Amino acid sequence: MTFSDRVAHLFDWEIDAPVYVSLLLIAILIVFAIVCGIVFTIAMKKKKYLERPKGILFLGEWWYDFTNKFVHSTMGRHAEGMTGYFMALFPYLFIGFNTALFGLPSMIDYIGVTVSLSLIMFVMIQVTAIRYQKLHYFHRYIEPFIVWLPINLITMWTPIISTCMRMFGNCLSGTIIDGIVQWSLGNLSGKMWGPLRDIAALNYWPSWDINQTTLWTDIFLSPIPIGILNLYFGLFSAYVQTTVFTTLSALWMAQERPSDEEIEAKLLTRDDVVKVKAKNNKEVVIGG
Repeated sequence: MTFSDRVAHLFDWEIDAPVYVSLLLIAILIVFAIVCGIVFTIAMKKKKYLERPKGILFLGEWWYDFTNKFVHSTMGRHAEGMTGYFMALFPYLFIGFNTALFGLPSMIDYIGVTVSLSLIMFVMIQVTAIRYQKLHYFHRYIEPFIVWLPINLITMWTPIISTCMRMFGNCLSGTIIDGIVQWSLGNLSGKMWGPLRDIAALNYWPSWDINQTTLWTDIFLSPIPIGILNLYFGLFSAYVQTTVFTTLSALWMAQERPSDEEIEAKLLTRDDVVKVKAKNNKEVVIGG
């Protein structure tokens, strides 16, 4: 491709299949959230919260309680604003690991998806740090001495690299193991049924087309072992990796926030100041 061709196609977008799957999953989660919001709004107006929740109300309440407890246990009692983020992150990651079970391209095998997730996590960590630490946030890059600035600037990207490669590597390793096992079982099946294929070729069985690319004799041993491996790498590995990524995200953001004790101490001090000001204003009014 010449330079002029590169310039002409500079803004051409070629989106791979895993990106479409990711966008589809995001759209499904958004639609589901909108439906839940409508149902919950109607339930609030009809005061159904006084009754025992059923159906989607039960599911929504359970999911909120589960995520809220997770946020409290990892980030503290005063981090309830992050509950919505993790309510969306949990299903996106878990379902994203299992898209291959539905015949769709695997999202996590595509490194662009894992990099995007890690970048979002990284931005949220830095925003949280700047929000609570203000200008003191930048002091970390020259600790303990200013000569450590280059090293600190490099290590700040560690969360992106570690989380991205962990998810991508685990999903890719599962795909490779599946491929190796399928290839091995295919060869073994071919050797087991090889004589039968030779007989079919010699006798020209019309019901057996030996010219097709893949015969059932080549995959005879594969379905059950490959199905078990897919379930393992899909469900179990998805659970583990989703738990690890969300927990690390919560803990890294929690490190940049004040502790619950510090927040409560500030709130008590602020309330005392407000009470003192209100008392002084009242005395001034009475004295006037």
